[in-house]
Amino acid sequence: MKGLIVTGIHTEVGKTCVAATLAAGLGWHYWKPIQTGSPADTDTVRQWGIPTYPERYRLSLPAAPLVAAQVENRFIDWTYLAAPPPAEPLIIEGAGGLYVPITETHFMIDLFAAWELPVVLVVRPYLGAMNHTWLSLIALRERRMHLVGIILNGLVGDPSEAYFEKAFEPIGKLSWYRDDFEPRRAFIESGLAESLRAKGIYMHR
Repeated sequence: MKGLIVTGIHTEVGKTCVAATLAAGLGWHYWKPIQTGSPADTDTVRQWGIPTYPERYRLSLPAAPLVAAQVENRFIDWTYLAAPPPAEPLIIEGAGGLYVPITETHFMIDLFAAWELPVVLVVRPYLGAMNHTWLSLIALRERRMHLVGIILNGLVGDPSEAYFEKAFEPIGKLSWYRDDFEPRRAFIESGLAESLRAKGIYMHR
């Protein structure tokens, strides 16, 4: 199985823009297995001309999948959700952070561990992000998951950004809030193209 998982230290850190950037730059398909709220990230990514696969679950309430499913009186079947992804190579975007509950007994990190794919961690330098970043890294290490690297997203010139660059040595830096955001250009400008090549991750041909 070949692919990359895109997760974040929190919700609203720009995972979708990072996932779209990786999918566009590498020429891989995009997939978000479980979507809550709208607009759906799959629809957003498709507007950039990136091939996508449909979600296994799409829920209306913008909440943790467990809660969103309960509100709709729906049941999330873990065996179905955790089955192998639909294709490869693939960029897989998670919902929220690592410990977002999917079922009463499973979290997002359990889904990623089931697939045994490498992970990129998206970090936006907001107040509290240092703590959230370290906790996310500890969680990945405890589960012995392969971290490809950290991607800094939404940089605005805040003084704390220097700490993130020094402490975590990001493999890429993006400004996802830009009105002229374009995934293929961002792949080059962010430094991701060069960083991923150095790690042996190449464009699919």
